[in-house]
Amino acid sequence: MNTLMNTNQNRTAGFSAPVFPTLNPSTQWIAPRPAAASADRQERKRATLSAGQLLDIEMGLFLLSQLLPTASPDVLPTLLNDNGSSFLDRPTWTPKQHKLLNRGRTLLSHIQQRNVWSTLLDAYITIPARLQAYDISSDRSRFGEKTVGFFRNRIITLRQMVG
Repeated sequence: MNTLMNTNQNRTAGFSAPVFPTLNPSTQWIAPRPAAASADRQERKRATLSAGQLLDIEMGLFLLSQLLPTASPDVLPTLLNDNGSSFLDRPTWTPKQHKLLNRGRTLLSHIQQRNVWSTLLDAYITIPARLQAYDISSDRSRFGEKTVGFFRNRIITLRQMVG
């Protein structure tokens, strides 16, 4: 018998809590309420986004930035649903861009409805700016990738996921 190894050792003794908390897909980002909000606005719930919803929104905006960089963010459902010639017959699209569109359609098939996408964009605009990878204009006519104030590896990750 090996006298150096205690087989009846209490396995929980001596272990401390993990250094990093477990990542949970239901983590919520909550937009802060303005201090001077009216009573009506205070009654409404704050917009929240799950980590998955945040990923979907930024993946959709990334897809648009690669295929239709000057378009409004509101056109994503049209891009995902369109099987006609309005987007697909663009002579400037490369085979890589067509591949990107097909992967985007697969990954974002659950947000092809205009009202779902619009609701997600509304919530995205209200989360703290430090959590956003894209700036969206107040009238939602244009958007652009942020150059500061967020984790740049998110855009790299999106590029790798759909590229």
